[in-house]
Amino acid sequence: MRSVTGEGLSFRKAKRRWTLFFTLIVISLVSLLSLFIFVLALRLERGAEITALNRVADRIEARIGRAPLIALERMLRNYSGNLDLFTAENEILEFVTPYGESVLQLGGTVKSNLPLVEGASKAKVVDYDDSELEYNILTRAIRNIAGQPVFFLRVGRSIEGLSEKSTSLLFSLILLIVLVAAISWVVGLALAGYVLTPLRESYDRLQRFTADASHELKTPLTVMRLSVDLLKSRPLESESRDKIDAIDGATRSMQHVVNQLLLQAKAHNDSSTVISSQDVRVREFLEEMKEYHRTFAESKEVRIIVESDEDLVVRTYLGKLKVAVAAVLENAIKFTEEKSDVTVKAFEREGSLLIQIGDSGPGIDDPDKERIFDRFYKIDESHNSSGSGMGLSIAKEMIGSLGGEITVENRPGGGSIFEIRIPSRRHK
Repeated sequence: MRSVTGEGLSFRKAKRRWTLFFTLIVISLVSLLSLFIFVLALRLERGAEITALNRVADRIEARIGRAPLIALERMLRNYSGNLDLFTAENEILEFVTPYGESVLQLGGTVKSNLPLVEGASKAKVVDYDDSELEYNILTRAIRNIAGQPVFFLRVGRSIEGLSEKSTSLLFSLILLIVLVAAISWVVGLALAGYVLTPLRESYDRLQRFTADASHELKTPLTVMRLSVDLLKSRPLESESRDKIDAIDGATRSMQHVVNQLLLQAKAHNDSSTVISSQDVRVREFLEEMKEYHRTFAESKEVRIIVESDEDLVVRTYLGKLKVAVAAVLENAIKFTEEKSDVTVKAFEREGSLLIQIGDSGPGIDDPDKERIFDRFYKIDESHNSSGSGMGLSIAKEMIGSLGGEITVENRPGGGSIFEIRIPSRRHK
């Protein structure tokens, strides 16, 4: 299996975030354009519908001519079906007096109360099939020779057909947006990969330089340590011994930093190699970690308590898990109070192995909970400590390469709990 480092996961997440950002921008622009097209199409279609109704009204008004009021009213009231005023399917026709009395209705009955004002409006109409539909209604005044309105002519058309056209257009625009979203995602992935590739290559070069520099520093530091140990074995004056002790402490600290840099580089290099997982008995593994840190814990009279089922087994990469747990456990012992307990609990939950390491130290402020996993970062209380600030960074890198995550929370009553979560992948 090819492992992925925490930094590799970060690059992948960055690639997905940039792709999502690009896709959302494109979708937003296309959606706004589609909305504009839809609204414009509705207005144009409504305008065309009103124009058609005006033509129908012109035709009807031309047919009835300018007959005298009495003759026109008699003609309309006595309409027996032979009057040359035809309405097509889904059209209505109505003549109304200036006093609101309906003289003639063809094609259906207007149910809405419409004002006797010239112009376009919408109304509910019951047709001959007793179906209630919404119509576009055009009202026009029919005037006498003196220009006074003698009747109001209402013509209307059902907007059902209009709604079907609008629905079809809307569906087409939605399909267009979905298609553009899919294309944008593919293009976004390509663009994000193109942009992030130089950054990834620069990071890889930096990791290689770190590994090479650490290897070059390891040998002279070992020589210095041997020389210092040889000097300390000889009788020296007090002042000289103090200086030798200072050199010894500095070289130990440098050697610790170099070893951690090598671990960091190793985690990165493992991402390009195929490695094999193995079954790990969690209880035995934690007891081994406890024994490894026994000397350090006893120097502070700290007791390490392990809690885990005997039969708990996880399939993972032991070397990486060992480095991560060792770094977190060392950190817990370092910052816990003297003559106190450090608890290490392991259990399964929702297909993952959880390892919780709790201490009774000062706790961690919320702003520092993310930054403590950065390289060389130390919170204010630990700036003068002997640590390099890389232990938790390495732990995060190792856990990330296992496909897991590491988090920290403060314990009620004081202290912190670091939680390591990795996929269990139990052997069956």
